[in-house]
Amino acid sequence: MLLGLVVVMITQPMHMAWAADQPTGKPMWQQSGDILQWGIPLIGLGLSFVLNSDGDWSFGGGAQSLTSPALDASSSYSPSFGWPGPDLNGSPRHDFAVSFVRMEVATYALKYAVNAKRPNGGSQSFPSGHTAAAFMGAEFIRKEYGPWWGLPAYGAASWVGYTRVKSHNHYWRDVIGGAALGVLSNYDFGSIKTKNGTLSFTPTLMMPSETTWARPDPLDTTPISNLNALPVPGIQLSWTF
Repeated sequence: MLLGLVVVMITQPMHMAWAADQPTGKPMWQQSGDILQWGIPLIGLGLSFVLNSDGDWSFGGGAQSLTSPALDASSSYSPSFGWPGPDLNGSPRHDFAVSFVRMEVATYALKYAVNAKRPNGGSQSFPSGHTAAAFMGAEFIRKEYGPWWGLPAYGAASWVGYTRVKSHNHYWRDVIGGAALGVLSNYDFGSIKTKNGTLSFTPTLMMPSETTWARPDPLDTTPISNLNALPVPGIQLSWTF
């Protein structure tokens, strides 16, 4: 799977760079955003071959760290949130592949489900796929190799989002949604571990109680079980010490 991602991510910027020389009518600032959407994740993947977990140069693509430096730095605070599929395991290339697939699947699932109209009249506006890919790569770089690598990546990813709005391909809501999706794809979901315990949160369906059920008639005394109440979505929280 990782090899396939490498091929796709290498050929996409090459194709876009070639297309930039063609009479597409796109200004250079817009073409730069098209290239950076894949360039940023590709740089993140490339860094896993030349940097160690501390962000220092280590050429040769040797053994990967078994734990993410983000977890090493604050082992008492490991953010994790529930995606289907494999979990992250701290190995940079494995985590990159998992995060990339999560981002792509979630982005296009939302595009087809929401099918929002673009400013230019097109469809599938929300979320911005360009921005999701760019911020997925930026957060991967920051998480694995620290803020000095992450800040330039976030700056470049922000430029991608700006070009999508300026080119009238997206609204700001699409860009913000894509950025959040890209960042969150780098984390597992389910619980947040802190030094004071573990906060767990999971989606659930809840049945309304006698005190919370909204009755059409406040004077109606019909038992709640006979009101044909439907379950409502919610989030179950628990704190384990």
